[in-house]
Amino acid sequence: MTEQYYKCTLLSDVVLNNKMATEGNMTTLDYIAGSNFLGIVANDIYINHKEKAYKILHTGDVSFGDAHISLDGAEVSYAMPFSLFKDKLDKTKTWVHHLLDKHHFDNFREKGIQLKQERSGYLTSSGHILESPKKNFVLKSAQEREERRSKDGAMFGFESLKAGQVYVFSIRYENAEYQEIVEKFLIGNKRIGKSKTAQYGQVDIQPIANPTLIKTIETPQNYTIVYAESNLCFFNEFGQTTFQPKPKDLGLSGGEICWKKSQIRTYAYSPWNGIRNTPNTQRDCILKGSVFYVKDAVAPEDKINSVGEYQPEGLGRVIYNPAFLKGNESDGDWTFDLFKEHNNSDDKEESTQPASKEPEPTSDLGKFLNGLKKQKDKDLAISKAIHKALNLESSKELMKITPSQWGGIRAYAENTKDIVELEKQIFKDFISHGVALERYWSKGGRTQKFQAIFDDNKQHGTIFFAKYAAEMAKEAQKLKNKK
Repeated sequence: MTEQYYKCTLLSDVVLNNKMATEGNMTTLDYIAGSNFLGIVANDIYINHKEKAYKILHTGDVSFGDAHISLDGAEVSYAMPFSLFKDKLDKTKTWVHHLLDKHHFDNFREKGIQLKQERSGYLTSSGHILESPKKNFVLKSAQEREERRSKDGAMFGFESLKAGQVYVFSIRYENAEYQEIVEKFLIGNKRIGKSKTAQYGQVDIQPIANPTLIKTIETPQNYTIVYAESNLCFFNEFGQTTFQPKPKDLGLSGGEICWKKSQIRTYAYSPWNGIRNTPNTQRDCILKGSVFYVKDAVAPEDKINSVGEYQPEGLGRVIYNPAFLKGNESDGDWTFDLFKEHNNSDDKEESTQPASKEPEPTSDLGKFLNGLKKQKDKDLAISKAIHKALNLESSKELMKITPSQWGGIRAYAENTKDIVELEKQIFKDFISHGVALERYWSKGGRTQKFQAIFDDNKQHGTIFFAKYAAEMAKEAQKLKNKK
């Protein structure tokens, strides 16, 4: 079997609804399903090659893959693996879930780290992280043909993939004859998606040579990672769809799936049949980006792997041990090499180009939205600073101070807006004398440690210390409960 790659350039907006609903605003998929490309060639093949239509379109001898957003039209992208997790507050570090054990999660809890699963975007082999494709949204209305006006109560919304973007997909062929037939009807200016007879759906499809693909890595002998490159659909021995495939269903001989270390998400849909003008049977699928952890299994050596059902439409594609799931076996850190721009945040010292400043909005709405953005940025900066301060060794010493003391500091911070006044109230009036000084603040250099944290975070204002004191009160209470 050979695999040929193609690029699909959106010449106009494309509507690919992700649900069958006909009411309300309709959202679009962020990829182009392989069934769209199968549909392009199906009618012509039935007319011109009827005797071969079944073999080409329905047996899996030809498999039309999903098209994913591409950076340059030559590099293939892959749905974000669900095994990648980041800290909710500190987005700079990523862990690979199946490399983490109980002691790692215990350590995260002690440090106040909350993991959040990565679910959107695409990865490339060169280390680019692509956000979800650009989309447009428009309101439409049904028409009263007789009165030649908009129909009352018939407004609806269309979300579409924005024109100008480039997607890359592949088609797998059992033999060269099938490739010649398919490309005859596939290549060129075509239409896909919803509202093809209106202003939507125009694309240009062209073959590409030598695309950049993801490599595989060596994993320890005791497990194999199976990554779902596309949606997967499996039937059990009773002919029913299942979300719990066996290792043999994943193309492996032997082994056992460890569900605790696997990350699976599911998706159900009913594809629309344009000829019969009705939906087909519902398909219950495991979503692309899912990751299976299979113990005591060895990955096949074949580079082209397909499993499960509905392979002609691009379902069932898997990759064994992809490089973008590379991690440190000891601490679970994600070690896949990401691409870094020369002027990104890590290289600010080396950059000689001044940062371009966006012009301030002039309209009332623009000023309002810009104000909201600045507030969000400020809140995020404060959250990151609190997370950093809580993980300092000095904060661990300060957690020995009672929750009531931190409650008092929080009350001062919430009732004053001036950072200079707050410093006077805390260090000269509240903790510098009396029983509290002797019992809590004079021990272990705690006053000096809190003063250092205060000085380092003055720029965030009094709200930082209100939130910091609230978090410290929680940690102090936890420490108290352990005793």
